[in-house]
This record gives sequence, C-alpha cells and structure tokens, in this order.
Amino acid sequence: MLSERAAWECKNEKNKANVRWLLILVVAAYLTYLLRTGKAEEVGANHLFHWTFIAALAGAMIALNLGFSIYLALASAGRAPMFPAFKYLTMLTDFAAVSFTLIPTGGDQSKFYVVYFIIIVSNSLRYGMRLALAGLFMFNLCYVAVLAYQHFPEFRTSNLHAEILKVAGFWIVGLYTGYVARRFSILQGEVERYERLVKKLMQPKSAQD
Repeated sequence: MLSERAAWECKNEKNKANVRWLLILVVAAYLTYLLRTGKAEEVGANHLFHWTFIAALAGAMIALNLGFSIYLALASAGRAPMFPAFKYLTMLTDFAAVSFTLIPTGGDQSKFYVVYFIIIVSNSLRYGMRLALAGLFMFNLCYVAVLAYQHFPEFRTSNLHAEILKVAGFWIVGLYTGYVARRFSILQGEVERYERLVKKLMQPKSAQD
C-alpha cells in the first residue's frame, strides 16, 4: 500500500495528467490552424515547423502522458512504487513541451510563454519550495535553449533587458509561490497538532492513562 504522502502525490499527478490530455489536444489543434493558415511566426533558421513537427510533438506528448497515466494507475493500485522523482520528471516534460511550442509561435514574443508560469505555480503550490527551485532551474535551461535556437549563430537579442525582466519575474513568482506553499504546510502542521492535542484532552482520563 502507498504511504499517505505517496498517495497524495499520485493523486496530484493524476490530475496533472488529465489536464495534460486536454492541453495536448488544444495545442495540436492550434498549431494545425497556424500551419494551414500560414499565420505561424516561426523562429530559427532551420524551418522546422511543418506537419512532421506537429505530429512528432503531439505524438511524443501522447506517448509520454500515456506512460505517465499507466504508471500512476499501477502506483495507485499498489503494483508499483511512487517514486518521489516522478513529479520532477513530469514538470521537466511540461517545460520541454512548452519550449518546443514557442518555436512556431514567436519564440521570445510567443504568448505561450505564460504557460511556463502556470506550470511553476501549479507545481509549487502542490509541492512547495523544493520543487519551485527545481522548476526555476528547469525553466532557465529550457528558455535559454529556445533563445539560443532563435538567435543562432549570433545568440544575441535586441530585447536583452526585456528578457532579463521576464526571467526575473518568473523567479519572483516561483519563489513567492514556493514560500506561500511552505508557510501553508507549516500552518497546516500546526493545526493538525492542535487538533490532536484537543482530541487527547477531550478523552476521558482513564483513556489518557
């Protein structure tokens, strides 16, 4: 049987997997629309955005999310251990998927950048400061990779100040969310401690002895 903590993480990850199915459908449909209408704003010099790109991205995410869902089903049934590192793997997968989505939608000008915030906030609120810090470093790696691809081979941007502000804003939001989650966890622990104390005091003296 899963421990209480592992069961809680398994439930969180199942919720994330369900939301991920919806996002895969929506993003694939939107990229298809951009390709068919010629409204894509592709960055980089390799011209990656075509049907193969959409199929590869959607197929990879479907395969990964299916694997995640099967693993979570086995874990919830007690047939597989719920590894603590699993939540880091799913968050990195989400960051990577968003980064690939930025390529045909404007790179550093893409409106999909806001999804980075959704990923870090939702994970930080669930798991606290440790995951927030890990997510911030994952974001840095993924976003710098997008910028490097967009501006290769010179790797420079005329909006350097804007990029610094975007990254700084992301760190502020991520750290604050992690702090709030940590404070909530501490307060929740205090409440549970007082509840146990009150319950013990309310018991008959003979039961306490």
